Amino acid sequence: MARRMQMGSGILAAPKGAIWWGVGGFALTSLIGFVAVANLAWTQSTFVIDEFFHAHTSSFQEWLANVLEAIDRYVVVAVILLIMGILVTLWKGWLPALGSILVAGVGWLMIAGVKEVVAEPRPMPFDGTPYQQALSYPSGHVTFVMALTVALGAILAGTRWRWPVVVFMSLLTLLTAWSRLLLGVHYPMDVVGGILGGLSGAFFVLGLWNIVVTWAMRRRTTARH
Repeated sequence: MARRMQMGSGILAAPKGAIWWGVGGFALTSLIGFVAVANLAWTQSTFVIDEFFHAHTSSFQEWLANVLEAIDRYVVVAVILLIMGILVTLWKGWLPALGSILVAGVGWLMIAGVKEVVAEPRPMPFDGTPYQQALSYPSGHVTFVMALTVALGAILAGTRWRWPVVVFMSLLTLLTAWSRLLLGVHYPMDVVGGILGGLSGAFFVLGLWNIVVTWAMRRRTTARH
């Protein structure tokens, strides 16, 4: 007989008031975007940073940047989240696995609203081909890696692996930000917004998830009595 899948504890490690950190972070992320668009000439002048990275790149660095280009494609994101979900299910149960997937996935997708509202036009990439997505702020690639970092930090809380993984993922976030500038597909403030947006979205979902799970557990306990 097949063993019943373990549910596990759904409460994920989160900073106190995570949902409000998320709300405040989204407000700040949006504000930075509006300022960047209102001062578009200044924003465009910061493209010199992209030009500097591009002028001092190697063939390996350009290859690496193009590899990281795929990191926020829907198929790639789905595979990453699926692998994380399977591993967490086997380790802690399906409920914390679902929570970690939502923190990373929904936390990433939420930034689409900011991107549509801010509506910052994207710079012309160095290869001369208009980018497939017309809107620039914030960087979706950076947002996803940052949100994934928060999800992994939450699920690994209390283990010796937490901080090594968080440090590695934080460096990967910075590497992704660098790659977006090297390719010339974002302005510098876009990747800053991506870091803030990823943190904000992940914290908001993390806080909301814990509220919902706590409520559901209380109802379940009450129903048993």
